[in-house]
Amino acid sequence: MLKRFFELLPVLDTDDDELAELLPSPAAKRRLKDLLGELKDVESVSKALQGSDVSLLDVRVWFDALIAKMESYANYLAPRAEIVHSPDFESGCVQVLKGQGQRLTRSDKSALEAFRVIPAAQAARVGDDAETGGSFVERLQKRRRLEQHQPAY
Repeated sequence: MLKRFFELLPVLDTDDDELAELLPSPAAKRRLKDLLGELKDVESVSKALQGSDVSLLDVRVWFDALIAKMESYANYLAPRAEIVHSPDFESGCVQVLKGQGQRLTRSDKSALEAFRVIPAAQAARVGDDAETGGSFVERLQKRRRLEQHQPAY
């Protein structure tokens, strides 16, 4: 509607007193033009969200940019907004997609546990731990070596 208003504005007869009463003031027109710019930004994000190759990292970047532009969007688009079903899952996914899986919090890790990939070699060693009756120190050293490998999601 705003877009149509600004398209029609140049062809409107502003000399007509009856019509001039209905038109917004110049200050209101400037505010409306700014609002139209904001709406275009939101619309572009909305359309991009419908793409087939969108990741949670992309969405977080776009939402953070909208929040930076208009702080009131934080009530709806922030990582911990009420509408977010699983904030820990979203946060964990974004960290993993950024390549910062080592910075996951305990709650992020638990939310992503179902998606954790255990490399075949590591899985075989975990199985060997149960079978090996080695000394307590050997088992601890083995466990420490296994923990040094970063999990993949």
